[in-house]
Amino acid sequence: MFIQLAGLNLLLFNTITPGLVLITQLLLFLPYSLLVWGWIYWRIDESVGVNSGKYFRLDCEREKPRPIDYLVASFSTVFSASISSIKGKSARAKILTIIHGFVVYDLMGLTLSRAISLAQAR
Repeated sequence: MFIQLAGLNLLLFNTITPGLVLITQLLLFLPYSLLVWGWIYWRIDESVGVNSGKYFRLDCEREKPRPIDYLVASFSTVFSASISSIKGKSARAKILTIIHGFVVYDLMGLTLSRAISLAQAR
């Protein structure tokens, strides 16, 4: 995922490929990235033993989050100004949520810059 993200950042300087193809790649990569982050959060929390606490705290009604709750928390990062639906309890979990936020804001910035360049080209 990080290699693909680096490739998408490098495509910003590509003038050969049509802009519509590049924005389509970005719009397809965003849901893929959010699915992966939801899966990562879920797998990390599932790897914890039953007696231990979870690494992440989610804003959900249930005491024990379901896998769909992790996906919803991951997807909600696109629609909010901050990552508030999922919070790390440990230092490593907090760093992971910061990396997730960076990836989402990077993708949103790339999409916005590509859309602006498309509008200026017409």
